[in-house]
Amino acid sequence: MLPGLRRIEGYRGGYVLRRAASDEVEFVVLNFFDSLEAVQRFAGPDYATAVFEPEAKRLLNRIETVALHYEVRARTADWP
Repeated sequence: MLPGLRRIEGYRGGYVLRRAASDEVEFVVLNFFDSLEAVQRFAGPDYATAVFEPEAKRLLNRIETVALHYEVRARTADWP
């Protein structure tokens, strides 16, 4: 995760998931925020546009430019 995320009010942590495919490696990043307002503090008013660090853009072959946002409706495990 980006160290700067921890400084954003309403940020609750996240996961970086990795999956090796036959010809590439895929990453999925899940970040948890208290509210959509907290997401906007991080991503700005156009929060549906994915935010990437310049270094990540250089390392990845392709990126998803749209960020999807979901509400957590249930959970079965404790997480920070």
